[in-house]
Amino acid sequence: MDNISQDVEDIVIVGAGISGLTASLGLHRLGLRSVVLESSDRLRITGFALSLWTNAWRALDAVAIAHSLRQHYPQLRGFQVASNVTGNSSEMTIGGKGKE
Repeated sequence: MDNISQDVEDIVIVGAGISGLTASLGLHRLGLRSVVLESSDRLRITGFALSLWTNAWRALDAVAIAHSLRQHYPQLRGFQVASNVTGNSSEMTIGGKGKE
C-alpha cells in the first residue's frame, strides 16, 4: 500500500501514442495538468509508417508542432487501393474521391 500514488488528476489520458501525447501537450500549453497512462513499460521500436489525415494535421497545427514535421516528411497526396481477391485497383486522393 506504500507504493500507491495519492495524486489526483482532473484529466487522465489513456495511451501514450501520438494522439495521447499530443493531447497532453495541448493541455499542458493551456495550463491544465493531465496524466498519461501507458500499458507498455518501455518504448517500442517497430517498422511502420504513420499517415495523418487533414484533421490530424490541424490538431498538430493547434499545438504548434506540425510545421517542424512538414519540413521532414513529405505530404501524401494520394494512394492506390487494391483488392487481393479481385486484383482490381483504384487511385484515391486524400480528399477521398477516386480518380476515374
